[in-house]
Amino acid sequence: MGKIKCKCGHIIVDQTDNISYKGYILPDSKVLKVLNVFTESIDNLTDSIIQNKRDKWIKENFSDSYPKNLKNSDMIHDLIIDILVETTQDIFECENCGRIAIEYGNENKIIFFSPDNTDTKGIFNE
Repeated sequence: MGKIKCKCGHIIVDQTDNISYKGYILPDSKVLKVLNVFTESIDNLTDSIIQNKRDKWIKENFSDSYPKNLKNSDMIHDLIIDILVETTQDIFECENCGRIAIEYGNENKIIFFSPDNTDTKGIFNE
């Protein structure tokens, strides 16, 4: 996402991983779909390994330049990340004022919500 300017003027930065003020929203209506894609992908990978078709599976599920020497768990990790990126929305908490910024739409639009209590900060750290 990059940077978001909060209504209070604070800049919310999203340029690394493991950010304490960032989370993801997974709508309940998409949970089963995500779980099914996870399990089907793992089953397909397992079957391809048993059939000695791992490289073919990699080519079908990733790009031609995707490394073929990765551990299976690394590929599963990449599949999960791809699925989550497609199905979740980013959510941020302003460290200054506690407002919640939620990404919506396909064009990096942001909508802000204010907490009822100004002492509400660090909700992702609870």
